[in-house]
Amino acid sequence: MKLSVGCTLGYQIIAPTAAFTFNILANTDAQQRLLSETITCTPEVEREIVETEKGGRALRCEAPTGPFELRYAAVVEISRPALPATVKPDNPGRLPLSILTHTLPSRYCESDRFAQIAWELFGKTEDRAGQVRAICQWIDQKLTYDPAATDSRTGAWDVWLSRRGVCRDYTHLAIAFCRALSIPARYVGGYAAGLQPMDFHACFEAYLGGDWRLFDPTDDIPPERIAIISRGRDATNAALTTIFGRVTTAPIKVTCEVVPD
Repeated sequence: MKLSVGCTLGYQIIAPTAAFTFNILANTDAQQRLLSETITCTPEVEREIVETEKGGRALRCEAPTGPFELRYAAVVEISRPALPATVKPDNPGRLPLSILTHTLPSRYCESDRFAQIAWELFGKTEDRAGQVRAICQWIDQKLTYDPAATDSRTGAWDVWLSRRGVCRDYTHLAIAFCRALSIPARYVGGYAAGLQPMDFHACFEAYLGGDWRLFDPTDDIPPERIAIISRGRDATNAALTTIFGRVTTAPIKVTCEVVPD
């Protein structure tokens, strides 16, 4: 499936200069192929694209005082393998260390606080795929979408107590549940076709059957309709924008739609 994705980010730079690192570029990996891409900065500034971990690419630039706008557009071809009907548990002692780290607690995913809760809710089966599906279903049924209930400090435990949040919070809770069950899980940011209202989207990948599998605990958008732009242990490592310098921001505009064959 092909997706047309894009965004417009606007800023008013108050400091003499501001340095930006943007995680808005479509990743390139075995399941996601970049067909075309355009990047426009107004005013035009020097910029560079740097490779990050896990197939990611970050755009870095520095802009002077005044208005600054970044426009991004790309066409991405998505080809994700279907999830097996059942997946047996992996032996954690045999997982690569790069995978094993995603079973540990992190800043927003306090999985150590969910060990007993996760086993009581989802531990009745040894089918790992079934457990992750059950986690997404539980979150979809029990949580209420509420932007007013969350901020930059909200972690998975806060979401568990309040039962409210946005896609970022739903994802952190899903990751915490997975890790509490010894299922490696990591945060994913991306563009999602069919998302309402349209915005950047948070979901997650679980390591099942020797590969990373994509899940959306918020809107149940199919994996082939999501273009990944960032990955991390949680949102700390997958910020859309890192800014050094005093700026004000304009509303973000995001697009993502399926390209007809």
